[in-house]
Amino acid sequence: MLEHKRIEKSFNDCSRCIDSSKLSKHNIIAIGINTYLAVVEWDGLDDEHVIIVPTQHCSSSIQLDENIWDEMKIWRKGLVAMWKEQGRDCVFFEMSRHVDSNPHFIIECVPVDQEIGDTAPIFFKNAINECEGEYTDNKKLIETKDLRRQIPKGFSYFAVDFGLCNGFAHVIENHDEFPATFGTEIIAGMLDLPPKKWRKRETDELAKQKSRANKMKELWEPFDWTKRIRENEDS
Repeated sequence: MLEHKRIEKSFNDCSRCIDSSKLSKHNIIAIGINTYLAVVEWDGLDDEHVIIVPTQHCSSSIQLDENIWDEMKIWRKGLVAMWKEQGRDCVFFEMSRHVDSNPHFIIECVPVDQEIGDTAPIFFKNAINECEGEYTDNKKLIETKDLRRQIPKGFSYFAVDFGLCNGFAHVIENHDEFPATFGTEIIAGMLDLPPKKWRKRETDELAKQKSRANKMKELWEPFDWTKRIRENEDS
């Protein structure tokens, strides 16, 4: 009973669930069948720093149904194509921490210059190999082929991909030694950004959020696969 109440409270307090009153709907770029794309509400690593989010509550990609996972990959393909047109590469990462507390997981998507994208795998590989001290029960660096079959359900983990290429994952054993800012800190370092860009995620003022969202909607429009869903619904 207590467990049920705890999970129910995590749903009610969630700012990512599509039906939640706490969701910042002005940041949403487009909504798919089971997922949506939104700009981040904080001062991101780039003005086009976005997140892919399941509409229903889920604490990790490992727990997603196959069709929802496939839909998240469609967003990624569209973003890769959009940024490629700008001459840029991109990094996708997810952090599933404290899965027992049932957080709503997101995939963060950050565009980077092409030369940064080329070196990103080396930076992340080195950082993962150096994390959490010398002794861990699990293999530190997992080269991902199918993330959802390589990480056991119920485990906390970090995972990163580069464009449409598979990347790396790491099972988090000691949360105290693996910061929630792990992914953003590495990318900020590659981009030579100041610490304030990754240390605290303070919500930006509403005008800035809306401005980012409007610009992103314009950029995304030619790649918006969700238009086909709306057209089918109208026909």
